[in-house]
Amino acid sequence: MVENAGEGLGLKSGSVMANDHTKPACTRDELDKADYLTRQIRFKKQPVSAVIFVFEGIAYAYVNHCMHMHRPLNCEQDAIFDESGLYLRCSMHGFIFDPKTGECQSPVCFGQRLQSLRLKEIDGTLYFAEKHLTLID
Repeated sequence: MVENAGEGLGLKSGSVMANDHTKPACTRDELDKADYLTRQIRFKKQPVSAVIFVFEGIAYAYVNHCMHMHRPLNCEQDAIFDESGLYLRCSMHGFIFDPKTGECQSPVCFGQRLQSLRLKEIDGTLYFAEKHLTLID
């Protein structure tokens, strides 16, 4: 069993809450076979999508929303990483983000962060571990 760590990102050991199993994001196997996955969620009462990916062996999740133009990272291309594979990239204007922290590295929004979403992994399934998040079918 694992839970997001650090800046609210990544995975670490954690306790299981009663409702953790009600917010499945994906299986680790599904995620390992994809460049990234998206899920429709309601976060803080707003319908948005979440983007889930693995970077350096660790699963991360963010609200799929660039703060610059309020568009999904993958709005223009079916990709969320830049050509180097080292940064998340908004396909609208090319803004880049640190995948571990969500911090923008581009001058216009430098230091602002993508909204991270905590994950827990239990028996090969990743679950959203956020109070203010519900899944949209």
